Amino acid sequence: MTASARMDQSAGVPRLLSFAFVLGAFALGTSENVIAGILPRLSDALDAPVSDVGLLVTAYAGTAVLAGPALALLTARMPLRALTIAAMTLYTAGTVLAVVAPTYALLMAARIVTGAMHTPVLVAFMLTALRLARKGEGGRTVARITLGLGVATVIGVPVGNVLSETLGWQWAFALVAALIGLALLIVLVAFPDDRSARGEAGWRSLRVLARAPVIGGIVMTALAGLGAMTLLAFAVPFLTSTGIDDRAVAPLLFIYGAACLAGNIIGGRLADRELGRALALTTGAAAVALVVAGLIGRSPVGAVAGLALVGLAYFSTFAPLNAWVATRSDGIAPDLALAVNSSAFNIGIAAAGWLGGAALAAGYSAAQLPFLGAGALVLAFAVSLVLTARVKSRRCVADSTLPHPQSAGAR
Repeated sequence: MTASARMDQSAGVPRLLSFAFVLGAFALGTSENVIAGILPRLSDALDAPVSDVGLLVTAYAGTAVLAGPALALLTARMPLRALTIAAMTLYTAGTVLAVVAPTYALLMAARIVTGAMHTPVLVAFMLTALRLARKGEGGRTVARITLGLGVATVIGVPVGNVLSETLGWQWAFALVAALIGLALLIVLVAFPDDRSARGEAGWRSLRVLARAPVIGGIVMTALAGLGAMTLLAFAVPFLTSTGIDDRAVAPLLFIYGAACLAGNIIGGRLADRELGRALALTTGAAAVALVVAGLIGRSPVGAVAGLALVGLAYFSTFAPLNAWVATRSDGIAPDLALAVNSSAFNIGIAAAGWLGGAALAAGYSAAQLPFLGAGALVLAFAVSLVLTARVKSRRCVADSTLPHPQSAGAR
């Protein structure tokens, strides 16, 4: 941690800046996911097949996965303030382009621009929040940012869909543009001018990916996403397979959403108590939650309870996993490590969509999906135990090499 960062830590993250981070994350989460709900309207408006319009979702996610690590390498020497403002400005411009895009090609270009800036914006938010956080509050600062992403799924996406249905699809993007634009204005006013180096730059920064704790954290992120989203991506068929009416699904998903937000808060608090233990607790809890959901999910009440339990446990992993990767890469290349971690998260979700879809196509019932995903989270739990044991053993070795107080006094 740099001297300038220590100097600012006494006050913690300013409330206005913290609000900008949450608001910005909310805008990014809404932008990433809202388009899936307005595909038919976009298809009609742009006179393009739904299959082609669906590529707008893939373009955003795929660009985020590929561009995030590449841009982290290229911008490692940029001061955080400059990086954050530049990335948010481009994201805002790309979103405005989506609002006014008259053709499919221009809308695709807008999605590529915003997808490319998604990871740099989130990484800058997290690194700044961790640098400014008071001692013992790093997990909670990360949890506030991931809370913005979670709230986007529960509130931002439905609101965007309603705007699209009543006023036109452009209004879904107009909402995102207004949110990210407001967050940018606050950042311009409240973001500190910290020019201290964050670590190594260029190809030397790639060595951060050879560190076992860092790559282990990234692997856990991918496994957690794969395991939990094998069920969560198919939440609707999981509920309706028990006889729940389609019209009741949307209100019931608010119960799931509330559980996700609660899990996010819990995960942040656990991370601040003891980070290694938080990793084991949250990944282990998510594995158990999936098994329980599979056991009780064949009745309407059981399906709702199981889905909420998995959401609670899975979202509790967000803060510990991101805080772990950031702290274990600190001083080397935290930008790159967090960017790769974000890509791993999206890859895990994509793999979960493929796995769950293939299982349903093969004739498995939606009620069996939790068992299918539990194995990945058991592996994540095992990795967390190995990593924390490795860190503890190294700490013990380091302590044993220190001179004993009595022997030092004798000399």
